[in-house]
Amino acid sequence: MVLSSQQSTNRIRTSDRSVAWLDVINRPWVILLSITPLLILDAIGIGWVTDIPDILARRQLHGLLGFFDIPPQLALASTICILCAVLMTWHILQRDPWRVKPLAPIGIAIEGAAWAVPLLLLSSLFSAAILAAGTTAQGIAELPTMDRLLISVAAGLDEEMIFRMAGIALLHTIIVDVFGLKQGTGTMLAIAGTAVLFAWYHDPGLTAPPQLLFALLAGIYLGVLYVLRGFGIVVWTHVLYDVSVTILFA
Repeated sequence: MVLSSQQSTNRIRTSDRSVAWLDVINRPWVILLSITPLLILDAIGIGWVTDIPDILARRQLHGLLGFFDIPPQLALASTICILCAVLMTWHILQRDPWRVKPLAPIGIAIEGAAWAVPLLLLSSLFSAAILAAGTTAQGIAELPTMDRLLISVAAGLDEEMIFRMAGIALLHTIIVDVFGLKQGTGTMLAIAGTAVLFAWYHDPGLTAPPQLLFALLAGIYLGVLYVLRGFGIVVWTHVLYDVSVTILFA
């Protein structure tokens, strides 16, 4: 079927808008603005939540920074400091514009919420227990709502920074630059590798096969989302999923 010139023009315009939006949501300054509310909540949580189960990813970050003799105050806020430093440096090096349309950061959060829905549906295929796997077992379900919110934000930020931002980049560099494989192959293997590590991180004793399988699939899902849609959206997706399972379904 031959398209009319008007139909062709409409399709081109739609495609252009999609490309333009993808470009906007992957700009470091826009990403930083979009996750700023989460960083603020994370900062509040550092002083607020003192008697709850520890977050493994954060403890590992603190240990690494302590090894490099980073002051304890900065180590405690490691996620905030690292993300701000990385995104600001990236923004300056790319020489992106500082002016941002107000709806862009809001759009990232909304898209992140939309991508969290399939993850919730995926978890429901396993069992209701999987929805809160790793949270109820640690006693988080019994905590006040505000504490659970702060933990969900911290866990989402820390895990996405470690497994997606750093993990995929590191594995991709090793696979492509060291072993000489193609870019596409490197990306797929990096996603798969970080998904395996993500699953092991959530069940290091390999004692709960359903939880392990769900974490593996979730790791693949989040990895693909990170590659296709960017860091800001995958952070919001992860955080809103965690908020859902620790507050709505706990």
